[in-house]
Amino acid sequence: MRPRQQPVAGASQYPPPVYAVPEDRTTVPPAGVLWWAGITLLTGVAVGVAWWLGAPSGFLYGDGLQPETWLLRDLTLAALGLVAGLAIGGIVAARMDAPGLVPRVVTVVAGSALGSLAAILVGEGLALLFGPHGSDDLPGSVFLLHSPGAAAIWPATVALVIFVVSLSSLARTRRR
Repeated sequence: MRPRQQPVAGASQYPPPVYAVPEDRTTVPPAGVLWWAGITLLTGVAVGVAWWLGAPSGFLYGDGLQPETWLLRDLTLAALGLVAGLAIGGIVAARMDAPGLVPRVVTVVAGSALGSLAAILVGEGLALLFGPHGSDDLPGSVFLLHSPGAAAIWPATVALVIFVVSLSSLARTRRR
């Protein structure tokens, strides 16, 4: 009589891993796209609050009746947008090898544009509700963005950071 032979380990798994269909690593799930859009929008709200609080002629600093502070108010939003763009662009650039790069980059750049718009709306809305209100006799003294180009700094920075990182990684792989 022959002794009973033990089954080979893994024989109960069908199909064997050799024949299994590879996972899809080219798309990003919709939740990932929504997550990036939400993060950029929430960052825009935080930038808007920081702009309203810290800008010259804002809530905590300066006087809106002095015309010298109006340009600095817009430059403060541009600087906050630059910092947000560097941070978010750096986070996305650090994950260039993760799946779904194109939808993530498009979402982050478009979300940064929406976040910049949200920052403007939040900052101006808080100024409308809580001050500084400005003077009716002096046009421009109300807490508003007078330089619309300052709103483009954030999405442009995100796109530039991602472009530079991808270009440098491409140059590095070509040298090898």
